[in-house]
Amino acid sequence: MFNLLKNEWIKYFMRPATWVMLTLIVLVFALGIMLERFTTGETDRNKTYGENWRTEVQADIKDLNAQVDKLSKKDMNNLSFKESITLAESQQELSRLSFYLKKDVQPPAMQNLYAYLLDTSPLINLVALMVIVIAGSVMSREHQQGTIKLLMIRPASRLTIFFAKYLFVLLTSLIFVVFTYGISMLFGLVTRAHNPTSKLAVTDAETGDFKMVEFWPLLAKVMANDLVMVIVLATIAYVLSVVLRNTAAAQGISLGLLFLGSLIVSFIASKTELVKYIWPANWSLNRYITGLPPVKEMTYGFSLSYNIIALIIVVAIAAYVFNRRDIAN
Repeated sequence: MFNLLKNEWIKYFMRPATWVMLTLIVLVFALGIMLERFTTGETDRNKTYGENWRTEVQADIKDLNAQVDKLSKKDMNNLSFKESITLAESQQELSRLSFYLKKDVQPPAMQNLYAYLLDTSPLINLVALMVIVIAGSVMSREHQQGTIKLLMIRPASRLTIFFAKYLFVLLTSLIFVVFTYGISMLFGLVTRAHNPTSKLAVTDAETGDFKMVEFWPLLAKVMANDLVMVIVLATIAYVLSVVLRNTAAAQGISLGLLFLGSLIVSFIASKTELVKYIWPANWSLNRYITGLPPVKEMTYGFSLSYNIIALIIVVAIAAYVFNRRDIAN
């Protein structure tokens, strides 16, 4: 199996297209940093606090209150774009600093490393897209290029070949997710103020209020949830690649699920609570951290168990099909 896995690694990670995908991830982060300069208000987003942070925070709260009052007295329809952004940022910063002061925790800068790393999660759809492109061609390309017969004459069994390729898909998913967060960490270390403590105030999805959390366990959970989602979509693409033997169909259907899945879930959720039993409603586990599930009664444990069971079923079906199929044609 190791040689088969090595063969897949050489085929895909020695191709320029794969490195173009990884480079694109880097460019997305760089572009985001550049665009920030044109979409920020006059609030000091990088200000940090020293040993006398309580006094400094109290002074900033006083200044922010004055700034909010000044801008609020103006006609909202006559505010400039920059003034509107400044008002929104000032109100948010006022609430944030007040919460840190109440909890007696030294606040980080508004643009801090921890928040930047958590903001990486929305990019996971881009990562999933790239992994789908790879996973959707892993097996079907062998059929389309006729190299599947060369694989069959190897001493390895069909199931060994199937699971070696699937293991490659799983490793690719892991590499892309870790690479994305690694690049995010590098950009964050350079462009963001470092946090003074391991605690971070985040918005509670249910109440809209702030709550204090330990950052590193939260980041680990967010990353793990993102990895689960990428693995689910990559597995679907791989299974379709095996069953359909057509790269375009496998990639197209998988990308359709990626981009239209949330719309389908929202539509069905408006009609019935049975939406919780369809797969797209369960593969985004970060909904339980940064948002709300489609149905209020859904739990993290239910969705995680659903994903595990569904993965086992579809992989087993694909393995059975591949093991029994006549590849002569």
